[in-house]
Amino acid sequence: MKRIAWLTLIAAMVLVSTASAAYVSISAPQTVYVGDSLEVTGTTVMAGLPKPTLNAGFSTEIILYYAQHTKSQIARQTIVVQEDGSFSATFDTEGLKPGTYSLELIDPTQTTFGSSSKIRQTVTLVDRSGSLTISSPNNQNFDGSLDVSGMVSGLEDAGVQIRVDHDGTLVYGPKYVATNKDGTFSAEVPVSAGGVYRVVFEDAKGYIDAVEFVVMGAPAPTPAQAMISASAPASRSAPAYFEVDTRNGMVTIATSAGIDWVVEYIDEDNVSHKVNNKGMLEPETSELIARGGLVYVKVYPMSYNDSGTVQVSASNADSVRVSQTAPGLFGDVTPTSAQAAPIPVALALFALLVVVLARRG
Repeated sequence: MKRIAWLTLIAAMVLVSTASAAYVSISAPQTVYVGDSLEVTGTTVMAGLPKPTLNAGFSTEIILYYAQHTKSQIARQTIVVQEDGSFSATFDTEGLKPGTYSLELIDPTQTTFGSSSKIRQTVTLVDRSGSLTISSPNNQNFDGSLDVSGMVSGLEDAGVQIRVDHDGTLVYGPKYVATNKDGTFSAEVPVSAGGVYRVVFEDAKGYIDAVEFVVMGAPAPTPAQAMISASAPASRSAPAYFEVDTRNGMVTIATSAGIDWVVEYIDEDNVSHKVNNKGMLEPETSELIARGGLVYVKVYPMSYNDSGTVQVSASNADSVRVSQTAPGLFGDVTPTSAQAAPIPVALALFALLVVVLARRG
């Protein structure tokens, strides 16, 4: 009877011990290419159970060992269990030797994890850098592009993906470029400055290698574009009109300062624009993309009490001139020669005679 009681007590203790131990399982790729990241994920949720077996916020370490012949520690990362019971860690493999590695999750008390947990895994690192041959110079003079050419043995015409970083910033890709039957490729990567450019090569299998190129020199400074101009008197009742013969690209049109000018212009698509963002101390400025045609400009003071000579300047233009055509395009009426002619002398004398006779009568 006593023997049965003891066996029952021991069985109960085992069950309690098993129930109190947490379940943990780690997972990682079996093969990783040297230079690529080794991503480790894990869970504390046992199949068939609704909740994690460890509380959110639980932390411990996971260690990466080199285990080709003798076991030696390479790196360690801290994992933290999240609300859903998951955790993760990332190891950098750049510069590591190819071979067999092992991952091991540390049990902080040696009894926290149950016997059904998976806390170890073997990973094989494969070095593919030997399959890449670069034929373009590693040092290149700045000319606005970086020549990236070479060959990936065994790739044939499957294509290679390149990604280019400069000062830690992605400047190109990731983008696949074509490879020939022999695995050769060539790409011109636009660059805007000198310095060190790191080019990462990958294919459908994953990481191949990374190569650094040095671009020497710097882009020549962009010369300031000359402004050409024309002037005309302008008032509220008699605006000044100009036409700007543009070139292709960005065109800047600006007035002189000293008066709060209002600028209206009609672009090459016959669309009207109005600009009045500055006061009397700063010139009004407009920017537009031109195709090499005429842009018509109308300028007048904001105040009815102001008048003066306005100078209109333009960059990236062949000419700026006072326009006789522009008033009609803006819908403004200009006096004709007949309207502007003085009253004939005979008509004036006749009117005077009428006045005299009326007074006598």
